Parts: sequence; structure tokens; C-alpha cells
Amino acid sequence: MGRAERRRAQKLKQKEKTTTYNLTKAQLDVMVREKIGDELIRVKQEATDDAVNTAMVLLLTLPLEVLMDHYWTKSYAKRIPKFTERVLEYYERWQNGELDMEKLKEDLWEYGGVKLVESEGEAT
Repeated sequence: MGRAERRRAQKLKQKEKTTTYNLTKAQLDVMVREKIGDELIRVKQEATDDAVNTAMVLLLTLPLEVLMDHYWTKSYAKRIPKFTERVLEYYERWQNGELDMEKLKEDLWEYGGVKLVESEGEAT
């Protein structure tokens, strides 16, 4: 086998290993958009999960700290397990649609003096 034949055989071997695709710019754009779209959906889901987890931690820990520091200073060890259980019970009831968010907001305003108003998609 001569030098030229060896080179030809080597090029053919390399071409067999390398797959080549011919795509138009539009096809390539669609593929990139699909890949980025899937990644965006995944990132948004992760961010939502993180936000919900943070909200749940705050939902449970902040009221407990206030109760321990200012209201149940001597009896918190006995009262907190039942309080936490009831908070989670109310959360489950809200998830099941048994509690109305508007009614909860009204109670917060009437008894707590805090009014939650939604503006531009955010609660303030």
C-alpha cells in the first residue's frame, strides 16, 4: 500500500468516526431555543422549590422564636409542639382548599393590623 492509499484510508477512517450534520440557521435556532427553554423550566422549578422551602422554614421558625422570646418564656418547651402541629394542620387545610386566602388576609388586617396588598404580581 502506497503513501497516498494509506492517507486516503486514514481520512476515511476519521470520517467514519465523525458525524456531520448540515442544518439551516432556522433549524439550529429552533434546537437552541428548545434546549434553553428546557433549562429555563428546570431553573424556574428549582427557584420555586427553594422559595417554598424558605417560606415554610420562616413560617414555622419566626412565630416560634417570637413565642419563645416574648410570650411563653417559661412554658415554651411544653407548648411549642402543639402549636407547630396546629400550624401545619392549618397549612394542610389551606392546601386542600378548606381555608380561604381572602378570609385569612382579612383576619390578618382586622386582628393583626397588617394589610397585604398585591401589586404588579407581588404581595406587599
